Amino acid sequence: MNRKERRLALKSALAYKDIDKAIIVLDNLNLETNKTKDMLNILSNLKVADKKVLIVADELNENLILATRNIANVMLLETSEINTLDIVSADVIVMTEAAAKAIGEVLI
Repeated sequence: MNRKERRLALKSALAYKDIDKAIIVLDNLNLETNKTKDMLNILSNLKVADKKVLIVADELNENLILATRNIANVMLLETSEINTLDIVSADVIVMTEAAAKAIGEVLI
């Protein structure tokens, strides 16, 4: 599959998630601690704790990695690692505002 086809597939997958209102954009996702309980509280406040969630951040920090690694239905990716399969397999995408801008710049 060439680069243009991959980019088009990524655009299409993100467009379908946007149509389904399955993309949540946050200002930032900086955790004070590395506790899984804190991340579960954030997910339950967003009302996505029982769904398969893809979290996309522009920059991964240690607290975010440690807080999400023990949650079975959560996948954490950096903007450079995002791919069509992960987008399609997730029920909801939670991304930071900076990640959304970075993805938008790459896809345009």
